[in-house]
Amino acid sequence: MTRTLTPPRGQVLPLACVVLLTCAVMMMASFSVANAVHERTRIQAAADAHAFSVATLQARGFNTMAFMNRAIAGAIVAEMGIHAWRSLARHNVNMYQAGMIAFFVVAAMEFAQCPKFKLQHCVHGFQALKIAFKYMKEYKNKKSELEGKDQQWKDAVKAYSELIKKINGDQKKILDKVKGEIGSTSITLNQMLNQTAPKASLSMAVADYNVKGFACALEGSNFDDKCEAPSWKSVGSVSSASDRTKVMESAAMAARTKWESGTFFERSASDTGYRGNIPIGIPVYNPSKMMDIQGEGTYMFVGLSNKASVSNNKISSSSGMGFGMVQWKHGVGPLIVMSGSPPSSSEYEGVPCDGSGGCFINFRLATQGGETDYGQPATYGGVTQDLRKMRQRDEQPWEINGTGEVKMPNGEGKFKYVPEGQGYGVAKAKTYFHQLDSWAAPPNLFDPFWRAKLHPFVRDELKEILQKVGDSNGSQIIGAGQTAVEGVVN
Repeated sequence: MTRTLTPPRGQVLPLACVVLLTCAVMMMASFSVANAVHERTRIQAAADAHAFSVATLQARGFNTMAFMNRAIAGAIVAEMGIHAWRSLARHNVNMYQAGMIAFFVVAAMEFAQCPKFKLQHCVHGFQALKIAFKYMKEYKNKKSELEGKDQQWKDAVKAYSELIKKINGDQKKILDKVKGEIGSTSITLNQMLNQTAPKASLSMAVADYNVKGFACALEGSNFDDKCEAPSWKSVGSVSSASDRTKVMESAAMAARTKWESGTFFERSASDTGYRGNIPIGIPVYNPSKMMDIQGEGTYMFVGLSNKASVSNNKISSSSGMGFGMVQWKHGVGPLIVMSGSPPSSSEYEGVPCDGSGGCFINFRLATQGGETDYGQPATYGGVTQDLRKMRQRDEQPWEINGTGEVKMPNGEGKFKYVPEGQGYGVAKAKTYFHQLDSWAAPPNLFDPFWRAKLHPFVRDELKEILQKVGDSNGSQIIGAGQTAVEGVVN
């Protein structure tokens, strides 16, 4: 009897189960890793967007300040213009007065020659008196007309002063709004984050750090005291109100076109050329009626220029004094023009800046300690997210359970393939000043050339930002130092 042997069955089944289980675990692990990489990319993009958006908001705020500072300087120039022409009008009044006195002297000289039976001199004397009275009439009329316009000039200067204060108040309101938009409670930045990384959250510590850096770049705002200088960067000190006022005064004087009634020789002309310039090209600003009243002869005048300027928180003007002579017929009279400031009040003087905090927002320039970027502010993005919180609120199928791990059948080992920790994204941007076609001009808030860009970290800086965002492991790996983490810093 023969016996048939049956081949063994089921020997490959255990191996197949192990392979299938391994494949399933590896597949779930690949899903988990891919999702983690995807989410980390999303939060890094959100951090980049956060940092760049804050830098852009700051740049727009700075450019707005530049335009408003120019408006303030323009208002001061307008105030100086009012004073300048007021001073010129006062100078003209003084010229008529001087002409009156000069022709009284001429008349006296002509009458002095009458006893010698030269009746012609007597006639000339009466004619000179007539001219002197014409000058007197013109002097009184112009003086009365000028005094009648005093209140109008005062109101005009006061209106410009109020305009300056209004612009400065609006500057502070705008900066307060920018401060709110870059802070941790910013609705705009949180909405942007929800679009980029819905399950992530902004780091409040980093957002508050941006506000402090914004304050460190300004002086004259409502939050100058919020500045906290980082250890790796120099920050300029806040200038006094008087020093800031001098900056605006200098800007206004630089923007003001030259105005003067001659540098030294104001007039030397005859009846045929008194409305033109003297040969060396110095402008003639004396009243044309001087020769109209005199009719003939000549007069020569040497004098100082009329002035209007801003200094020590007020605008001042003065009519220049001078001296010369009038020649008419057989007489010569002195032409003396007294100097003096026009009558004014505190309102008319104009107060471009209040004495407490200046009248404009200035850039807090930092040049100490070899600072090469002048204290231009850096902005940071900080985003955190639990890497197990995906787009859906429920756990993903590959997570299997709450722990995200698989235990071996014998219970002696386990395989954890889902990340449990937080994901962190940090970024840095720069609000920088670049004048067109030139890097030579230092940053300021008078030229609207502020821009934004992403920028590399230095190690100390990155270490501190990682600590603020909560990544203690990352901050330990980075190390310390002033070297760039990547690329070049400047």
